[in-house]
Amino acid sequence: MGLYEANRNMLQRFGYAVSATRDWTGYWEIDKQGNPSSADYVNDDDFWYNLPANFDVIDAAYRMWLWTGDDTYIRSSPMRNLISHSAHEYVDTWNLSPTTILTRTRLMNRRQKHGKFVDARGIPSYTEETQDFVVGSDLIAAEYRAFRDLQAIEERQGHTATAKEYDGKAAQLSSLLEQESWNQADHHLGGSYSREKGWKGTGDDLALYFEALADSSHVRESLKYVASGDHWKNEGIEAESYLPQTLYRYGDKESAHRVLLDLSRADKPRREYPEVSYAVVAAVVTGAMGVQPKYDSKVRKVVLATFPQLMSDEETATLTGLRIFTGTVDVGEVGLHQVTMKNKTSKAFTWRATFPGTHQQILVDHQRRRSHATTLLDGRSISWVDVTLDAGRTAVAQLDQTAEHTDLSSQSSLR
Repeated sequence: MGLYEANRNMLQRFGYAVSATRDWTGYWEIDKQGNPSSADYVNDDDFWYNLPANFDVIDAAYRMWLWTGDDTYIRSSPMRNLISHSAHEYVDTWNLSPTTILTRTRLMNRRQKHGKFVDARGIPSYTEETQDFVVGSDLIAAEYRAFRDLQAIEERQGHTATAKEYDGKAAQLSSLLEQESWNQADHHLGGSYSREKGWKGTGDDLALYFEALADSSHVRESLKYVASGDHWKNEGIEAESYLPQTLYRYGDKESAHRVLLDLSRADKPRREYPEVSYAVVAAVVTGAMGVQPKYDSKVRKVVLATFPQLMSDEETATLTGLRIFTGTVDVGEVGLHQVTMKNKTSKAFTWRATFPGTHQQILVDHQRRRSHATTLLDGRSISWVDVTLDAGRTAVAQLDQTAEHTDLSSQSSLR
């Protein structure tokens, strides 16, 4: 939407807020003067904070870096403050390493017995209704995502050893999440853990949102669970807001479309809640239209990917003036088989034109190009071709429906 300055300012404010005086947390809310909100902050010993937040802000900064190409999001002083301390001191101070996270106590680092928010200074989840658990699966999933993002950032900067370290931590967290919290009887993830009661509730939504699951069968079962009307129709507006993006990401466009229409209906309770409108825009852009910058670890660069997910092969859709990198792009789609990309930025970039299915070739401006293909965790096959798109250039990619379909072995890791 082009809110570059606002996004950068907000994220840097959260980055500045991370401090040893608050045990390496930041502020839960920041007012328009740049101060901690009095609604949940009294002083550094008495304030509200949910522990997934540091990791979630890292992921927000990482995604803004992908969209803008602005190194401020990963290299400026406030963001390095957030990134460095969250990856090390924050994890140690709150016992969030894979080896200690299930044996930690609920509220750590308590500095005073009584106060307005002392029972909420370090909630180990975004779940706030009960206090009978020591960690939420959403905290593990958010931490996983942060370390995957940090791995990419360090790799992009040529810091191979640090990238490998973060890769190992992310793998440990994903393994812990799936081995410990998977409910084999009900085929979904548990939501929160206590030593006395084990796992209870559900944690599928954010585990999928943060892409923290590595077991393909778990991905499919979790998707089936969250797509059920019995589940999402009973969720709060915050959780439902992000569900269409998640469902589109894993290819369940029918369910994504149903939830998207539910969020958009005129009589939707709490539709005015700020997250709803932004999440709906995000679901249309990154989901239905499938436009998203991704870091490709194989080639160590950011590519702008498209993956059409319209409801039928006869539908058409157009995005104009979509902010990306140093300018804008226009994107037009015809069903699931044709995408037009116009580069209105000031620099060339790599466009990754991706389509559903396994295809030997993809046409680019009517010229046949050998494509790459892989199978995703959710079982879908996809094919793509990379196009160097110079500033001002328009290109059309479409499936070569006359070519023989075949299986190819090219692999690429995308995020």
